[in-house]
Amino acid sequence: MSNSMKQLFICCLTALFGTSGLFAQESMFDELDQIAAAEQPKEDTATKSPRVLGVFFGNRVINGQSTETLPKNTMEFIIGHRFGRVNGGFYEFWGLDAASIRIGFEYSATDWLAVSIGRSSYLKTWDGYVKARFLSQRENGMPISAAVFLGAAMDGRKDLYPDDRPTFFSQRMSYTSQLLVSSKITKWLSLQLMPTLTHYNLVETRQDPNTVFIMGAAARVKFTHNLGISAEYYPMINNNKDNDYKNAVAVGIDFSTGGHVFQFQLTNAQAMFDSGFMRQTTGNFWKGDIHLGFNITRNFAVGHKKGQKKSKKDPNQEQTTW
Repeated sequence: MSNSMKQLFICCLTALFGTSGLFAQESMFDELDQIAAAEQPKEDTATKSPRVLGVFFGNRVINGQSTETLPKNTMEFIIGHRFGRVNGGFYEFWGLDAASIRIGFEYSATDWLAVSIGRSSYLKTWDGYVKARFLSQRENGMPISAAVFLGAAMDGRKDLYPDDRPTFFSQRMSYTSQLLVSSKITKWLSLQLMPTLTHYNLVETRQDPNTVFIMGAAARVKFTHNLGISAEYYPMINNNKDNDYKNAVAVGIDFSTGGHVFQFQLTNAQAMFDSGFMRQTTGNFWKGDIHLGFNITRNFAVGHKKGQKKSKKDPNQEQTTW
């Protein structure tokens, strides 16, 4: 059994054994948002219009971030998986012989602030980020949600150079700064813009800029309570046109059933940390350089307010989402 198939097998086991104690609902993240809204201070809900819930299915649209954050005192365990390119044909078993995987944890100390750390097999990268939502869309009044995202990644390979030149820690680092602005236009349509700056301390040639501006865009169309499609696009504005890197594209199908959200993606990006998929994607989506992928997340309640009793149907106690 290849390493990629072993990884797939482990991921499936994680999903199967994480289903105990689940109950049916329209969307796992809608339920999490409702819990967060119920815990808002009374003076806040009395003076403000209710917050619009379920702008996106989760904390990420597909590869990139959304304006969503977890409810207060929630830990999320994340497994991301991308196979090889499907145009590898039968010899590569349409990409199943190769795979990239990311494992991460995200924690929200409040319902507007999240921190995360992760490890990717792609370039053996460690990454971490902070995301803070400072505007929330309201049913009457504020028409948008907005958040800031600050991320860093470290290339963990032993040597960055093919020869014996020394590698310094600073050369391993890349950074991402992002403004996320979203709006749930209707019950079925959500849109998001993501103006982004990515910076690499070490680039391949003198013609490659260290800092690249990216104007990302994303959308989610919800056909029913159980079915939706998400898409995102990250065009690089001032990238060196002569290098091999392409703009990241992704399309995902979200299917919710009995407390689960299954998201399968088609993307030309194999990296799953932010500076990686935005700056290091080499595949041309429109020429078939597509990776089949999926995400698995599981949320845990790690604390409750003093004197607060746990609900018998608290989905934070046992839940798994794809």
